[in-house]
Amino acid sequence: MDQPALPAIKDFKLTGIILCVIGVISLLVPLITGIAVVYIIGAFLLLGGIFYVLQAMQMGDIAGKTFHVILGALIMFGGLALLFHPFYGLSLLTLMMAMFFVFEGVWKIIMSLSIRPANGWGRILFSGLISLLLGGLIWGEWPVSGMWAVGTLVGVDFLLTGFFLISLANQATGGDSGPSDTIDV
Repeated sequence: MDQPALPAIKDFKLTGIILCVIGVISLLVPLITGIAVVYIIGAFLLLGGIFYVLQAMQMGDIAGKTFHVILGALIMFGGLALLFHPFYGLSLLTLMMAMFFVFEGVWKIIMSLSIRPANGWGRILFSGLISLLLGGLIWGEWPVSGMWAVGTLVGVDFLLTGFFLISLANQATGGDSGPSDTIDV
């Protein structure tokens, strides 16, 4: 019985190449990438707020309508604030990201120590230490870290996803994808 092929493998490779290019560009200009991320978040918040207000029209009771209109207006206000003040939004996003890395690092360290005799506890500890270090680095440099942190992390994510897709396409077509040839997806 033949094993079904992955759909549109050539598209995986093309998408991977495009993502790698976007990743490199993002790493070269992280401030512009970070601002683009803030604009996208702001646009989604604005659109979500509009939909929330429109949903208020379908509410039957006045309390439900009032709640939806107020919440929709607050969401739209948040979106507009990001769109009109992207540097403040980038600073806030960077601070939230730093807090996430610190909390994630502490959680991983505590978890690794609680499962200490188990296999792999050291890798979890190492991951926690790296997360804690990254969060501390971003937080310690804040608000200046807003100029590079978000854009750099987005660029690294695009680059790694692009490499993964290229590797997957090469593996599926029998091409050379380097050391990852031994990985079955």
